[in-house]
Amino acid sequence: MKKVTLYMFMIGAMAMTLSSCVMKQKAVPLTPINAQVNFDMDDLEYIGDVTGNATQSYVLGFAYGGRLYHSGVLLSQGVSIGLPQNRGYDNAMYDALMQKPDADFVLPVSYESTTEQQFLGHTETLTIRCKAYRIKNK
Repeated sequence: MKKVTLYMFMIGAMAMTLSSCVMKQKAVPLTPINAQVNFDMDDLEYIGDVTGNATQSYVLGFAYGGRLYHSGVLLSQGVSIGLPQNRGYDNAMYDALMQKPDADFVLPVSYESTTEQQFLGHTETLTIRCKAYRIKNK
């Protein structure tokens, strides 16, 4: 009987030891820093119309392929004309901005999206029409 109790105790101790785990988490609370710059149309110089194109593929909702590193294009947030916020959108905005090297920012005016359905995913082609502006130096 003592052996059975001893074995049960050892099995319980082993199960508790093997099933225990330690989780550590470090975090830095982020406070958004918002900056607002008020421009008049007198402060801006219109450069011209530009168009940006991008093709992005998705499988089960996850993006794959395409260009990865063109994100955070100026004015991609805060413009509420119903533009999608994804990698294809960022790539199209980057293409539009790069068409006019002296432009400081682009203002999206309209977009056209074409979706091609595939097995377990889809390919999306996005074309964005924008106005390019440069900030005048006073």
